[in-house]
Amino acid sequence: MSSACTQTGSLDRPLALLGFLPAWDLEKRRADLSAIVHWTVEQIRHRGFPICSLETLHHHLDGQRAGALAQSLTAASLARELREALTQVMMKLLPEVPLDRVWIQTHTHFRILLPGEPLAPVPPHTDFGLGHSLAERNLWYALTDAQGDAALHALPLRDSLSWLGRKGRIHGVFDAAPEIPPVPTSAGEVLLFTPLHLHRARPPTGEHSRVSIDVRILPRPGPGAITDFSFSPLPRVS
Repeated sequence: MSSACTQTGSLDRPLALLGFLPAWDLEKRRADLSAIVHWTVEQIRHRGFPICSLETLHHHLDGQRAGALAQSLTAASLARELREALTQVMMKLLPEVPLDRVWIQTHTHFRILLPGEPLAPVPPHTDFGLGHSLAERNLWYALTDAQGDAALHALPLRDSLSWLGRKGRIHGVFDAAPEIPPVPTSAGEVLLFTPLHLHRARPPTGEHSRVSIDVRILPRPGPGAITDFSFSPLPRVS
């Protein structure tokens, strides 16, 4: 099944989102992320950084070590404790989605942005343009406040599709993309969007580190489907 969101423009064929998941358009929802934040803080302390809170990470490491820490947390995200916490959040966050028909990205991706640090941010892109399926949907969790430049920057779906159509291509990153506004979020908020949203990250200019996680979901593959283990079923929770 395709969603009603179809691109018009100069590409060879229209683009349509696939699957039964909603075409969330930068929808913002509130969730209790305290268990996820606690797991993250404890993991960071276990790695030798005596932080008081995630917002103070820049007092303990530079950009290069922040990138290494984010990769280490992403690798550790296979821990059942974290996966169960994510499932508990999703059960309340997405009441309209039948989670027994959904798979989740096996690794949860951690992002750490430090004030004024240019290493971690990424240029404008769409996830579909980087190889992700049109059936996937994105969940972006703010573990700290993400205001101003620290916010995820994203264009609404209609504007994203319009710009991609004028550009005439969809793959790769777009250094010459239009101005993409921030989507301010507070700690405990979750942004829902699609693989066709044009988005980017910028270095924070404030006095606090920004920590977020993102994970994708997609409809459960059918019997006999070939999978590469990048997605897996949600763990069962009581």
